[in-house]
Amino acid sequence: MSMTDSDFEIGKTYTYDLESDSEYLGYIDKISRDDDKHHLLVSRLPQRRLLEHIDLDKVETYWITTQDVAGSIQPSLDQLEDLLVKRVQNHIGIAFIEGIEWLVSLHGFSSVLNFVMRVKDSLHRKAWSVIFVVTPGIFSDIEFAKWNRESVAWTIPKRDNKPEIMADYTETQSIEPEPSEMPLSEDGSSKLAFLIRIPREGYSKEIARRRILQWRRMGLDVSEAEPALFMESDDMGYEIYKSVEEKVRTAVELDNRLDLLLEKGFKSDVTKLRFRVRQLTGFDEVEARINELI
Repeated sequence: MSMTDSDFEIGKTYTYDLESDSEYLGYIDKISRDDDKHHLLVSRLPQRRLLEHIDLDKVETYWITTQDVAGSIQPSLDQLEDLLVKRVQNHIGIAFIEGIEWLVSLHGFSSVLNFVMRVKDSLHRKAWSVIFVVTPGIFSDIEFAKWNRESVAWTIPKRDNKPEIMADYTETQSIEPEPSEMPLSEDGSSKLAFLIRIPREGYSKEIARRRILQWRRMGLDVSEAEPALFMESDDMGYEIYKSVEEKVRTAVELDNRLDLLLEKGFKSDVTKLRFRVRQLTGFDEVEARINELI
């Protein structure tokens, strides 16, 4: 059977050695745009952390934890198996299961391996793939050989590193591509940049989520914008988003002026002021200090 266009053979289990959270979650975010497939993630991270990386409207997520909170699942092999077996009965989908090392420490290698074998059996003639995410080096050589027989190794496919433009928010404009690495200022901090304003007619929760991620990659604290992602009314969500967008533009303007101070040798002052700018607070005080030093 050839690989599908989603990089997996259906009806199989895989093992991914976790190297980079951002690369791995970025991959899930990318494939979740395929609305023809169901995407399931059992993660070590709570949803409020996952929000920075993926669209929770497109990925069914569970936080694997002993805490009894909404959106959580216990580190129980029975609960995990029940979840997976129910999901694979319907749709076409891909599931990512984290926390394998924790499960092994709780239940023992043999029990977890048997769980994997049962999950593998449940995938027979089902249009699903399951990827178990593990920390490299957790298995002995013998355990690794046994595990690999049931769940073969898988890596994130390497694509051509062409910049990816996000979906148009008007017929003629699009949000800037998300850079993997933000340019740095002379003092080593992420350099802030002006991004295209998002008009009301082009606003959506998906667009806002991606813009928030861009801002975070610049090192900005834009937690004030997160409630916009949960508003039932896009009009209300846009008002929240717009207020933060204005603060970010002010922050970029001030940050550019801080570059001038850095050139004049005020490194200590710039470090302190940049921290405040990236917190989107104290703009008046920062501007006053810049004017004083210049």
